[in-house]
Amino acid sequence: MGFVIFIIMKRKALLIILMLYSFISFSQKSTPTYIDIIKNFCSNYEPSEDYYDYTCFAKKKDGWYVMQVNKVKSDEVLKERLFFSYKENKYFELDEYYTKAEKPELEKQFGKYLNYGGSTSDWYGFERIAYYGYNGWFNDMIKDFGSRQDLTDTMYDGLARAYISLAHSYSWYQTGGLATDDDTLHRKLNRLEYPTQQRIDKLKEGIDSAIIQFEKLSKLNPVYKTVVGNATLKVFNEYMHGYDQMTMCGNDILAKEYIEKAHLSQLYILQAKNYLNSCEPNSILFTYGDNDTYQLWYVQEKFNFRKDILVINYSLLGLPVYIDMFKRKKMLTVSIPDLYLKDQGSDISYFTENKKIADAGKPVSLKDFLKTIYTKKYPSEAAEGFSYPTYPYSKASLLLPVYGNKALNGVTQKNILFDLSKNYYYVNDIAIFDIISNNINKRPVYFTSLSSNPFENNVIQTGIVYKLIAEDINSPLQNAKAIKRLEKFINEKYIPVLSNGSTLISFDGDNTFFSLYYRIFNYYLEKKDTAAFKKWLYRITVVCPEINNTQINVARYLAYYYFEAGESKKGLIITDQYAQWLHNAYINPNSLNGYYTKEAYLGELTKTKDYLASKNLNSPLIDRLLEK
Repeated sequence: MGFVIFIIMKRKALLIILMLYSFISFSQKSTPTYIDIIKNFCSNYEPSEDYYDYTCFAKKKDGWYVMQVNKVKSDEVLKERLFFSYKENKYFELDEYYTKAEKPELEKQFGKYLNYGGSTSDWYGFERIAYYGYNGWFNDMIKDFGSRQDLTDTMYDGLARAYISLAHSYSWYQTGGLATDDDTLHRKLNRLEYPTQQRIDKLKEGIDSAIIQFEKLSKLNPVYKTVVGNATLKVFNEYMHGYDQMTMCGNDILAKEYIEKAHLSQLYILQAKNYLNSCEPNSILFTYGDNDTYQLWYVQEKFNFRKDILVINYSLLGLPVYIDMFKRKKMLTVSIPDLYLKDQGSDISYFTENKKIADAGKPVSLKDFLKTIYTKKYPSEAAEGFSYPTYPYSKASLLLPVYGNKALNGVTQKNILFDLSKNYYYVNDIAIFDIISNNINKRPVYFTSLSSNPFENNVIQTGIVYKLIAEDINSPLQNAKAIKRLEKFINEKYIPVLSNGSTLISFDGDNTFFSLYYRIFNYYLEKKDTAAFKKWLYRITVVCPEINNTQINVARYLAYYYFEAGESKKGLIITDQYAQWLHNAYINPNSLNGYYTKEAYLGELTKTKDYLASKNLNSPLIDRLLEK
């Protein structure tokens, strides 16, 4: 996605291109991967997780480096050491600089560096880009590869990534990695400072150069797989990235030009309409990725479809100028003060225990919580001279009053209570709290995902999105109504958009399709309504008769429903397909499929074997994998 800038590229293509370009001066056979580097370092040394002295890695022309950076100061390099030399084809000892690991917690470190708890975009970059992980990497990529016309698909992708980062160096450095040249236009903008026209021209030039590289990639290999889908979809996303950037810069004319040049296939348009048609009129819809954002904006602006819905991206809420855009254009009511947005300390708010507050564990109104954050009632000093906002409410509930359609006289008031379950909240989260607090009684609120959603106990699925409500979502009546709405949505509005495994990849289409049907299956299984359950199971089989490897990670749960329906043969086919996929992901980890520890891999297989045994079934494939 544009917000998760570094996308998945083919390892094989990267290895080939590194062999071809001898001027990079290292042998392909001896080149360690990012995982190799992490394993070697963490097996021998103790990495630091302190953000003022954070251990990270860099892949440069001459080899892999271990660096200590100050993440609070834009990854300012404190020290760096060559760890693996391409020229000498060996690792160097770092005992002089790093503490030896006595009992290395390898699995913990792998999770930090490879999985979503850490910087997964780094894995994308290291796996797919020739130089990466240090300030100015994009300048080196462009210098060495920008004028070449004979690149492989992976190198076109990496070069496009470089141009995107170069473009961002003229705005707000959204992808990190400061420029290292003397261009004064690369000065990092202040949080609410808007780029000059000269900067906007440079920003546009970088985005256009990235589009050219992605178009070359798409022409060379249209089914090249990225984290958002195939290469053709990535081209569309980059046009929409241009639209998004120009909109935030306040240049609506240039933004419109990108919309007009973008092309989206009909199936993706249908999926965008699935999202929008899941919402009531005049709604606010919070989205979380490229595909549930760019495609929606496109159909709204290009076809004037469901423009009553305000689509707000969670990742972009981390940029103060994105929040400021809503204020400037008066798109909705927002009470976040400019002083808060301008303050570097506002990026994150922490919980700190305050024993002087006797009722810190009791429910507090959301507005009072926000006031505590905005006014820094309990400031915490930072080393750089600024302070972070903190809050004393631990495991307390925030109270959000919601009214019915009558006048706000308190008679029809209902309260949403949601827990402060985390010890910190990003500015993105605070912005969502603010938007909801100021608009919940004017506009319905929806989310495209429940991942890390603080309102997960207060939302109910409607179509392929989730609505925030002030009702008991677990009541039998509420459940029955919800299922009837989902069935009506499927019958009247929903058009499934599924990956076919090669020419079309629709991650959002797959995920929303299966989760929609799973919700209905679970309801009828709990009611022990076998006839209704089997009816809907048959319908999913008609729509999606075969599961491909793009879908298997989300479709694997379908095996359980087949077993419950007594269709063991179909269940075993999916079970074996997932087991084989899991095995391949385990022995050949990559940034698209993720990293599986041995414990997690064996645990998943064993759990499946035990479940099959409870059904008097077995899988010879799983038995063989466990024996290995």
